[in-house]
Amino acid sequence: MKEKEKVRIKVDDVKIGMTLAESVYVTHGGAQMMIVRKDTEVDEKTLGQLAKYEVRRVVVYVQREPGTGTLLRGVNLDEKPEPEPPPQIRFETATGKVRPVLEKDLRVLTLESIRELFGALQTPGGNVRISTAFEVVSKFEHTLNRLVSEVTQDISGLIHIQDLKTIEDFPYHHSLSVTILSVATGKAMGFYSTELIKLARCAILHDVGKPYIPQHITGKKGKLSDEEYKLIQEHAVNGANNLKSKGFGDIQLWNGIMFHHERVDGSGYPKGLKGNEIPLFSKIIAVADTYDAVTSRRPHREPMSPAEAFELISSEVGKAFDFEIVKAFTKHLVLYPIGTAVELSDGHIGVVTRSENVLRPTVEIRSTGETIDLSKNLSLAITKVASAG
Repeated sequence: MKEKEKVRIKVDDVKIGMTLAESVYVTHGGAQMMIVRKDTEVDEKTLGQLAKYEVRRVVVYVQREPGTGTLLRGVNLDEKPEPEPPPQIRFETATGKVRPVLEKDLRVLTLESIRELFGALQTPGGNVRISTAFEVVSKFEHTLNRLVSEVTQDISGLIHIQDLKTIEDFPYHHSLSVTILSVATGKAMGFYSTELIKLARCAILHDVGKPYIPQHITGKKGKLSDEEYKLIQEHAVNGANNLKSKGFGDIQLWNGIMFHHERVDGSGYPKGLKGNEIPLFSKIIAVADTYDAVTSRRPHREPMSPAEAFELISSEVGKAFDFEIVKAFTKHLVLYPIGTAVELSDGHIGVVTRSENVLRPTVEIRSTGETIDLSKNLSLAITKVASAG
């Protein structure tokens, strides 16, 4: 019987049809992210990814004849393999005190402003009175400027959005969270204030086309049919066209909304745009939208943990998401701030006391007072953010 084992080989020796035995990570500017997932069967696209990021060696599965040193695939193993470090995602984060994203009064004001704006702009085919529209838009723009100022005034602080999580009023909280994450990303990318305002406007309105989707579809717990999924896909175009028909915004706003579900490898919708064909605002919002959506509790599913969400996003770099944007996205976001209550894989509830390691912080167990450094105790993991009570 042929034996299967892992070997580390040069990328030049990798052949189509091989299977990767370890995920492939790349480091750039202090951030380490996955570009190819473990157990991927190598094809032309995989080889292109490895070449693009100048990966030199990978770990693959090979087969030997029992009792021999003969590799069945003819891979050159004359060079002594270098020790393979355990795969670990490390994100570049700013140093500073973790702070709430928004003070309560601004959060309430922003959510109220979003509700009013959505009510005035998003009704399919609805007409908006000029005086009402002017009042709502003026209030919205004032709040928007204050929001951007608040998010960016202390960008050295680490941003934590867990305090915004709620199932009630999800569309509005989701819009707010996506805006905060997008603005922080734009700031990390060097955007000026005027561009941050435009990005924030686009992020807040990215789902303004959702009312076009019938409620029986948005609230459905089971698998969507092809026809239902197609209706959902149309929300981006419908939202942009609705704003355009009402004379709200400009081409940058409409395109940013229309294409926020495009993916850099061309697998998104509505047009299957690739790479730099996709507007920059859309690519930023795509990352923020995905992170907030998968970490939010919905009627039909439990939320992912922050670490699981980061694993998901990093695994989609080069496929769904742009590498530089994901790197900027991680720069001012902390997964488990000090004081966060978490549930561990053994069922114990603990509180984060140190968070230098982004994915595996130090936790104090509530029931025993024991302190566990999860970066050293790999048998335990955080399964979810627990109730603070």
